[in-house]
Amino acid sequence: MLGILVTRDREKRLIYLSQSAYIHQILNHFGMRDAIPVSTPLAIKHNLSTSQSPTSKAEKHAYKDYLDGIHYLSLVGSLLFATQTRPDIQFAVSLVAQFGGNPGVAHLEAAKRILRYLKGTVDFRLVLGK
Repeated sequence: MLGILVTRDREKRLIYLSQSAYIHQILNHFGMRDAIPVSTPLAIKHNLSTSQSPTSKAEKHAYKDYLDGIHYLSLVGSLLFATQTRPDIQFAVSLVAQFGGNPGVAHLEAAKRILRYLKGTVDFRLVLGK
């Protein structure tokens, strides 16, 4: 797993933290390398709740068909790791993490949207200093 890239600007007394390589890695891992970027990590329509979790066997089966090989908790864990240098996604990631026990299609779509946001902002860095 790739970690955090740390660079310094001694003249300006700044430290830059970047996870762009890690973000590219998780985009590839979850099949989102060619996804269309979005401008926000959450959409207004994503009013996530437990009522969107599957309850019947048919709903659970439909959710498993929709997964397409993605393990929800693995995706959420990867996003949680990315929050170390990306405070802009912390709220969205904490929201989707709440449904790890019984995620539904809407929860997975919200998590994938965060990946699409990261794709569009892959070069963002956390800047520490004055």
